[in-house]
Amino acid sequence: MINLIGNELRKVFKKKTIYILLVIIIGYILLSNIIIKLTDEGYKYNYYYEGDIEYYESYLSDLDPNNPSEYPYFAEYKRQVEVLNLTKAYGNNSWQAYVINTKLPAYIDTLIEHEYSKGVTEEAYNEAKAAYDTALEKLEAGDWKYFAEQEIAYTNRAIEEQEELLKTAIDQETINSIKQTIANLEVNKQTEEWRLEKNISYAPSFLNSAIQDFYVSQTALNGYLNRNIEDLEAEELSYYQDNLQNSSLNRYYIENNISLDSNSRDLFINLFGNYELFILLVGIVIAGSIVSEEFNRGTIKLLLVKPYSRIKILFSKFVVCLIILALTIAFIYVFQVLAGGIINGFDGMTTDAIVFNFDTNKVETINLFAYVGLTGLCKLPMYILLTALAFTCSTLFTNTALAVSVPFLGYIASSLINQFALIYDIKQIIYFVTPNWDLNCYLFGGTPLFDGLSLPFSIVICVIYLVIMLALDCVVFKKRDIKNI
Repeated sequence: MINLIGNELRKVFKKKTIYILLVIIIGYILLSNIIIKLTDEGYKYNYYYEGDIEYYESYLSDLDPNNPSEYPYFAEYKRQVEVLNLTKAYGNNSWQAYVINTKLPAYIDTLIEHEYSKGVTEEAYNEAKAAYDTALEKLEAGDWKYFAEQEIAYTNRAIEEQEELLKTAIDQETINSIKQTIANLEVNKQTEEWRLEKNISYAPSFLNSAIQDFYVSQTALNGYLNRNIEDLEAEELSYYQDNLQNSSLNRYYIENNISLDSNSRDLFINLFGNYELFILLVGIVIAGSIVSEEFNRGTIKLLLVKPYSRIKILFSKFVVCLIILALTIAFIYVFQVLAGGIINGFDGMTTDAIVFNFDTNKVETINLFAYVGLTGLCKLPMYILLTALAFTCSTLFTNTALAVSVPFLGYIASSLINQFALIYDIKQIIYFVTPNWDLNCYLFGGTPLFDGLSLPFSIVICVIYLVIMLALDCVVFKKRDIKNI
């Protein structure tokens, strides 16, 4: 058997195809890292584009603020023009741009309302004007902490108002709604307190994005305050867990002042997402041709006259396919580490992967290289099954083109099949291979997309499909007549 495997490996490495694919993989990895390096501009805002001011001014000039039907449009466009002019002055990527577009509109709206609405006292207008002028002074002075402090003060007042409403609320629906509003306000307060404590300004950065992402995820979680998590359907539970994971990870980044700004790290940690197609390409092309080419060239006769059973010959070919698959994964793994480190730096590779464990409800760290290897191991059933499918088609039909195209079609259609089953609530999908062949959903206590799935169940399903394909290969290959080949 070892001699057969050795012979088959020599055949594979004599093929030009394997070296062409290798060159393509090397080129793609290098190009990916170079493009990331050349195009990376860090975190950035995009609030202002050339022509925006002229667009709003063209409409604003035709509107009459004294006309009640036109006033709402006038106020909106006037605010937009003011915001865009200020953004242009400070630049899209300044911390001021974020504040101007998220916090200043309230000041501007109040000022416009006091300026154009009847019945507003001069004292009220002057107060609104003074507040706006102070905000502009703080922008000019670079005092971003002023806006964080103002936000905290505003949020505290809003919380007090909601707590007063809660005291008089009677029906449970209203009580739940107020409690959720208070919880969301507490999240907003927490994010601003973090800014002051950790000195995280509104300027584009990893930690600034972490604060924003925490707010989004945590407020989404607050929507489940009055619901029993155990009663959630699989799809909704997956959504809940995604937000729980994002919220917990971003909290960990912020509280521990961890900034993960590294292009090579990003490419490496998502290795099997970025380069999965090339792993499958090698596995499927080799498996799809390893049997069919023997028949197409007529060399199968020379192979079968050797003192080995047909089953041993067939299995040696399949083992070679798995060896090539493993070598491809190992090569991409190592080459990305080296290429990414040389082009974009090795700094980010020294930081452990940070994950959320749903079993313990805690954030944990794991060696970065071990984490990427673990995610690849969880993807292995899919790679093996698609390689086996190509091998089966090659054995059954002895047509290389068909043997290569069918697995790729299955790979492309897999997500559509799963989505179709979700939409139409097809429970039997759990017995199909596509929801079972990616085991990453089980990592760190994660929940699969469909009810009824578990890690042992998915492994058993994958093994059953693999055994069926290999058994079919053996039956067909053993009985195939080669006299007329």
